[in-house]
Amino acid sequence: MSMKKTRFADELNDKQLEGVIATEGAVLVLAGAGSGKTRLLTYKIAHLVLELGIDPRSIMGVTFTNKASGEMKERAAQLCGDSLHGIWLGTFHSICGRILRYDSQYMGVDENYSIYDRSDQIRLMKDLINEVGLDPKQYDARGILSAISRMKNDMLDAERFYSNANNPKHRTIGKLWILYQEALKANNAVDFDDMILKVVEGFNDHEDLRDRYAKKFEYLLVDEFQDTNLAQYELIKHICSHHKNITVVGDDDQSIYGWRGAQVQNILEFPDDFENTRVIRLEQNYRSTGKILQAASSVVANNESRHPKKLWTESDEGENISLWEVPDEYAEARIIAESIKKDIDGGKSANEIAVLYRVNAHSRLLEEALRKKDIPHIIIGGIRFYERAEIKDALAYLRLINNPLDDVAFSRIINMPRRGVGMKSMLALRELASIEGESLYNYLAQGDLSVLPNYSMKGFGKFVDLIEELRVFAKDADIGQLIGEVLRKSGYMKMLMEDGSIEARARLDNLSELVNSGIEFANTHPDEPTLNSYLAQASLLTDIDQYDNEAEKVSLMTVHSAKGLEFDIVYLCGLEEGLFPISRSMESSEELEEERRLFYVATTRAREKVHLLWAYVRRRFGKESTSVRSRFIDEVPVELLSHSGGSRSRRVEPKRKIISARPKKSKRNVQKSASGAIAPGTVVEHPFFGRGKVKRVKGWGENSVLTVAFPKYGQKKLLLKYADISIISS
Repeated sequence: MSMKKTRFADELNDKQLEGVIATEGAVLVLAGAGSGKTRLLTYKIAHLVLELGIDPRSIMGVTFTNKASGEMKERAAQLCGDSLHGIWLGTFHSICGRILRYDSQYMGVDENYSIYDRSDQIRLMKDLINEVGLDPKQYDARGILSAISRMKNDMLDAERFYSNANNPKHRTIGKLWILYQEALKANNAVDFDDMILKVVEGFNDHEDLRDRYAKKFEYLLVDEFQDTNLAQYELIKHICSHHKNITVVGDDDQSIYGWRGAQVQNILEFPDDFENTRVIRLEQNYRSTGKILQAASSVVANNESRHPKKLWTESDEGENISLWEVPDEYAEARIIAESIKKDIDGGKSANEIAVLYRVNAHSRLLEEALRKKDIPHIIIGGIRFYERAEIKDALAYLRLINNPLDDVAFSRIINMPRRGVGMKSMLALRELASIEGESLYNYLAQGDLSVLPNYSMKGFGKFVDLIEELRVFAKDADIGQLIGEVLRKSGYMKMLMEDGSIEARARLDNLSELVNSGIEFANTHPDEPTLNSYLAQASLLTDIDQYDNEAEKVSLMTVHSAKGLEFDIVYLCGLEEGLFPISRSMESSEELEEERRLFYVATTRAREKVHLLWAYVRRRFGKESTSVRSRFIDEVPVELLSHSGGSRSRRVEPKRKIISARPKKSKRNVQKSASGAIAPGTVVEHPFFGRGKVKRVKGWGENSVLTVAFPKYGQKKLLLKYADISIISS
């Protein structure tokens, strides 16, 4: 097809247009950071529907976050108007959740299944660990669930893992996994990994089911393809197995989720898996300045596992990358806050500034420093709205109304508000329900409770009456009305109003917002405004889905959380060996390459300016430790770096340089010590800490560790070969 045969030719660059009109067969679009991949996907949907007359119901678009799918829907709707009715656009989890509801009989669940989030999974696993009499210190629920998640993403199953376990601990974990899956089935529940895995297994086991979906979807579009794991890749293969029209868009240089199962090989080997793949490279960047792109590209080019590409821009070259070398983490936080204050005073909006770090623990000092400067800020990655206690309580009521088999939801709310149900009564109920093979709620509603104390029977009876009344109400009410009724009838709202504390009022405000979310859901999902659909959406929301880029606040977040966002100014801190790149990556070339991709993602979030920061000294577990600056700083071309306030004036060398103590011409002879140059009592000068006196020397030569007392900063431990100190006197 000629490029002139689409009405959108003037709105796309040549490579974007090439990707839009390449509709048949397998297409791999390698989209560099800020190159307009969302634009390509939305225009491709518009091209299929408006230009080629494809029925929207035969198009599936898949991405990873609700935020990304919402943006895609909005942009596509702007182009197509009402012509998009019936299209499947959503995340992997939301689309698989939809298939699970429609064809639950193939997947081993009832259509009203519950989705267990991380806290639900932990509660269930802790119960199982206690039931089998294991030491919870030796068998940590979180660690076991993480291991199970990794294995599920690699398409392993519990029975196979258990039978192949070659040591007692693995056999115990395998047994817990089996019990965990049995408990999920008994509760008519799935976890996040099962949502995808069950659909893939359903397609594997039922060829007629797979063929129905494969024939239904003539065109499949996949965003952020570099982040797919094995199960997601298998799902994609099934969906496009009939028509074979698949377009995947991604950037191997932004594959940063290996720790949760993503396999960069999926995008690297896509042309090998799909015959006659057409590869299109989007290399024109519309976000960052030329120097930011040069710096980011120079670092990621050191990776071996990547498709070659070279980002370019028609924008200005822009400013050099600022490098701040600071004494310690306290100075790092203070300097960032002072610089941000200048940014804002100079007219920059707070919401156009981000501070990024490798690990969440880095946020504490940064938040304190910003607070001292009265700089409005928000930490992305704190307690999510849907993880707050009062919200989870309300959602547990909704889950039990939707799915009476959900014992985790039942256990959360049976005594919230208090109904006089004690621990002994709950244990007795569990035993009775287990004997009969019933869920806790169903046994309450139908079983013999005469063995329980009268006060417990009264509380249990009132609870059953409440849930049954709410289940009837739910049949004709929209979600907002149902949530309001739950809060009133349960006594939850009354409990908080009677409390009257500031915290209780804040919790009431949160519950009010939950009611609003139900009303909004009913208005925005006219095709499927069901309770099950609402619960699925609430379970699958992430921190970034709730990110508000209109809020006038500086954003603090990990680099992982920043994926998909952009800001005018980015501060990237903690650039030290062992922190970024993180220490565990040193043992694996694959993990080190992922750390380098993280650096690439971080720097390409910036439109105008990037600040890199590293500290000479950083406290770990309360003890000071001398740092070595990140190798990623050394991989940035020296001509792209400029020192900012507080750093040394000497230019940064492209490779690390071992610097021994440099005597000044006026120095007196010094006593030789274990260091070969410096003894206790020597007065030295440090570029940041100033003059100080050596108290102790440990080690020999350039690897000596000096303990130096500085009048302003106290005692510091410095590794001689990196200390860059001058000897003043001995």
